[in-house]
Amino acid sequence: MNIDLFKSFIAVAKLKSISRASESLYLTQPAITKQIQLLEQKYNKTLFDRSHKEIKLTEEGKTLLEFANRIIGLYNESIASLSERGEHPRGTLQIAASLTIGIYILPRFIKFFMDAYPLIKIEMTLYNTDQVLKSLKKGEIHFGFIGINSDDPMILLSSFYQDKLTVVVGPGSKINKRVSRWKELEGIPFIGREKGSDIRTTYENWFTERIVSLTPTIELNSSEAIKSFLSYNIGFSILPWCVVEQEVRLGLLRTISVPHFNPQQTYHVCLLKKRSLSILEKIFLEQVFQGIELGNPPPFKVF
Repeated sequence: MNIDLFKSFIAVAKLKSISRASESLYLTQPAITKQIQLLEQKYNKTLFDRSHKEIKLTEEGKTLLEFANRIIGLYNESIASLSERGEHPRGTLQIAASLTIGIYILPRFIKFFMDAYPLIKIEMTLYNTDQVLKSLKKGEIHFGFIGINSDDPMILLSSFYQDKLTVVVGPGSKINKRVSRWKELEGIPFIGREKGSDIRTTYENWFTERIVSLTPTIELNSSEAIKSFLSYNIGFSILPWCVVEQEVRLGLLRTISVPHFNPQQTYHVCLLKKRSLSILEKIFLEQVFQGIELGNPPPFKVF
């Protein structure tokens, strides 16, 4: 069967639009429509519900999507496996990451990785943690990167990077000391991440263990937005060092030390437990842990 049929099917399922799928695949809309029709004829099933403004998968379509993702994964693996000896491995890896990891941590790793393996294409999507895990279980991605632990029995996690959480204020904040206490910080607004975010989960767990009561005055779902508020000297926040490092070094933000406040934000790479790793995935996973020596060796075998 033509592999392009599955590529088009996956694109339409993901983007929920034939026009957007055609743009992403550089094909005409009639070509995409024809490929979907061929798949439906092949399986004798209706794969999409077209009665709504936004195209949705039918139950049969949802089932086929899982197989289609696996088929494309095997196809990419076959390309890598049959590459001539000595040639750079090639293929495509799909990964998803929570916002902090995708914006502040992975770019430097991916730069290193792509310099070493220029023929491997990486497609990365930024999601919240729940969506990363859902995409992984649906077979839509090869790896996920999240900032909290998960007890999902289908998911295998290993920490690959750790960062400290730090108290941050604007350059002209009325809290002008380098060391402060929570009581002093209570006099200005606390700008926190939204409920469910990896960062908020980490510092709230620390607060709970030490009976510290601190409720955000302002909640934002973006670390960049929080930094913008802080730059106008609005309150204080708690963010990972990797998020504020550049601004602190440039004098655009300041960090404040609070006695005994030392929570660590741990970042994890995750994959499905019951699936074999392709050659591309093994190469990628090896580089995550060994190529730039970010963390401890994973509990799963990479070769």
